[in-house]
Amino acid sequence: MKVKLSPLEREALLLELLGQFFGEQISAGELLRRLRKDMLNMTQDEFSTLVKISRRTLSDIETDKGSQTLSVLGKVFRPFGLKIGLLPRNQQVLKKMLENEFSALSSEDQSLK
Repeated sequence: MKVKLSPLEREALLLELLGQFFGEQISAGELLRRLRKDMLNMTQDEFSTLVKISRRTLSDIETDKGSQTLSVLGKVFRPFGLKIGLLPRNQQVLKKMLENEFSALSSEDQSLK
């Protein structure tokens, strides 16, 4: 049985896995599988019940099979604080976009002080 992760450990795991996903080292299905198992320590049956989809659909997503709707993908990633959206495929454009977003958030934080 795995030990429950602390909030800081959960955040570190999420950031590590998202880095692998955006670096194209793991697929969306592998990301979901690792989050489900490593962060929530849930079986497919438990998780599919939580997000209200069939276990078969969850299995298909985790093995990158089939074609899922945005609604279903939104349901499975929501428990991890993630949402489905459009991102640039080009890594340089993605990096610049994230840097700009971070800069805007930092400026907003400074104006609140």
